[in-house]
Amino acid sequence: MSLSRHDRGTMIGYDQVLVALTRIGHVGEQGTLTTTRSGLWGVRVLVFVTFFDLFVQYPIAAPYASELGASAALVGLIVAAYSISNLAANVVAGFVLDRWGRFVPILVAVVVTALVVATYAVVASPLQLLVLRILHGLAVAMLAPGAFALAGDLAHPEGRARVMGVNGAVIAVAAIIAPTFAGIMQERAGYDAVFLADAAMLVVSAGILLLLRRSFALVATQRPADPPGSWAWTRSMRHLAGPFATILAFTVALGILVTNLPERLAALGLPASVRGAAFSLYGLIAAAIMVSPLTARFARQRWSAAAFFGLSAIALGLWTAGVGSASPIVVERLTLVGAALFGLGFGLLFPAVTAEVARRAPAQARGRAFGLFYALYSLGVIVGALSAGWVSEWTGVSSGWPLMAGGVVAVCASVVPLLERRAREEATV
Repeated sequence: MSLSRHDRGTMIGYDQVLVALTRIGHVGEQGTLTTTRSGLWGVRVLVFVTFFDLFVQYPIAAPYASELGASAALVGLIVAAYSISNLAANVVAGFVLDRWGRFVPILVAVVVTALVVATYAVVASPLQLLVLRILHGLAVAMLAPGAFALAGDLAHPEGRARVMGVNGAVIAVAAIIAPTFAGIMQERAGYDAVFLADAAMLVVSAGILLLLRRSFALVATQRPADPPGSWAWTRSMRHLAGPFATILAFTVALGILVTNLPERLAALGLPASVRGAAFSLYGLIAAAIMVSPLTARFARQRWSAAAFFGLSAIALGLWTAGVGSASPIVVERLTLVGAALFGLGFGLLFPAVTAEVARRAPAQARGRAFGLFYALYSLGVIVGALSAGWVSEWTGVSSGWPLMAGGVVAVCASVVPLLERRAREEATV
């Protein structure tokens, strides 16, 4: 059938319109993809500075308190004050992030944290330092839940494990860099230089977040409103009990590791370089596992399997690091092997658990979910550290029994993800 000139012209016009609309849609998709990628890079910057700020305190908080004249008991209180206030504030932070959005509370928290950290350089008494440690824990409580809630908002459901794995690798990198930086900077320029450098990094990150605010604003417009009573605590515990129990067990084991391993190595007469090598190896292996495609595929198919094998590797690592005290060279080798296994377990576990929390919590409640997640994270580290101290009192610092006990906790908890019934419905994105 032949077409008239008018019909042919009309069809050509329709074709041109369709082509134009296709191009517009493609450009829109590309723009959204670019915005999402920019936002995820902003999240990674936020994750790095948040955990850099945490890890940079580890080697200097207690010595700084002692230099200000604090007694041994007060030093312990000053060190613990940060974690105690952070634990309580994490839960409140989750409500704020869901009620007022992600960007503004995070930006305010970054700026306030920078001010508090800079003030460390001018304190003149242990009491002033204690107050600042409490304020520091309160201010920074918004950052980790906010970063991971944002990551859950920005990531495509199929890619969440990969995104969370990269965030976990960033944490591992911060854990490697920050303590070393703090030690070198403190020796060469003093405590004040460490605090001011940390504060400057936080200020720079605030500037980066401001530059990327459009990426976060797009996510805010796509997040549905939270109907009254739509995410009760009872419901949250029912849906998130498995991931929460898993992360709590892991952090108890982590608290035991970071508390007892350095003390044990020192008591056995091993040099500080062995301790540094062990924690560096742990961080490097964890980071490599988290960014590997294997982890994302493993976690995406079944998070419970990744959590099971992760906790099992952590238990094996703790047991390996805790055995043997006859020969320093044997202890050194077993410690390095144990640290490597612990890093392998962390690399498998963390992306799977954080991706599962993001999957199960609806977008309008993701801040509360990660607020509670990081409250349990802090609680686990505190319990682990205290437990390591108590067991060491009974069995001796060099015995390795605290590490053995941590391995028992991890291996017992490894069955929880397998026993738990998997949530069947995908949470609202």
